Amino acid sequence: MIEFKDLTLEDKPIIDQYFQAVQPRNSECTFTNMFIWRDCYEVQWTIIEGLLIIKPGQMEETWILQPYGDYTNCDLRKVFAQLDEYFSSQGLPFIMRAVTESFAELLETEYPGMFYLEDERDLADYMYLGEDLRELKGRKYHSKRNHLSNFRKNYPDYVYEAMTADMVEEVWRYLEEWCGQKACSGSLDAGLHCEQKAIREALNHFEALDYKGAVIRIDGKIAAFTLGEMLNDETVVVHVEKADGAITGLYGAINQEFLLHEWPEAKYVNREEDTGAEGLRKAKLSYHPVELIKKYKGVYRHA
Repeated sequence: MIEFKDLTLEDKPIIDQYFQAVQPRNSECTFTNMFIWRDCYEVQWTIIEGLLIIKPGQMEETWILQPYGDYTNCDLRKVFAQLDEYFSSQGLPFIMRAVTESFAELLETEYPGMFYLEDERDLADYMYLGEDLRELKGRKYHSKRNHLSNFRKNYPDYVYEAMTADMVEEVWRYLEEWCGQKACSGSLDAGLHCEQKAIREALNHFEALDYKGAVIRIDGKIAAFTLGEMLNDETVVVHVEKADGAITGLYGAINQEFLLHEWPEAKYVNREEDTGAEGLRKAKLSYHPVELIKKYKGVYRHA
């Protein structure tokens, strides 16, 4: 029987090795992402036939991400059979999520009928050209440039700073203030509460994880912060971005400044999914993604 283990910081070299080898485009595929969300999603992992299997779960639902590794040197049918046996022993359906388009095509070509595949639009990642977000050129970014111009005119003394370890507690205090306005705690918004815990994990392990962070200060106080890292050799993924929504143009400022200062060479920017939130979807679309990275849900079909 398959045995999964809880994800720990000591697992980082193994997880990194798998992800670096496949150069993923999905935002889930960094150790940082897995680690900081590990409590909310009860993240566990194992190796089967040389493939990395990651198993998250939430609210009595459990699934795996698609297997990662070299598919040519293993028997995927055998891997799926073992996973189905495991899920059946738990009284659960065998489900894969965050299945990439290429892996979905492989399933339909090599294992037709084995999985029922469904496009999960709410989980699609928004991919942008780094040059677009750094420069905001052209008519389509006219309103973004106006908001930034107004912000810089209204707050000419704002300061951008790269995050350092001695700023972690200050960033956390700002997040607590931000969450106080958004009601992160308690049952009012379980998603925000979970995100708050994940950000705390990132801050607690600032020096052990691979991400970079930055803040914008207004009158000496933090008014926005962001966290991101390289997802593959040419793509940065932005994990977190928080700002005072009452200050027009501040979100645009931290977005642009972070990319200009920390990621000037990144060809692409993955700004993760919108989770189906209408306002977030509208905001992400307003920056004109060059691609939506599709993700599928696959449900195993028994013969």
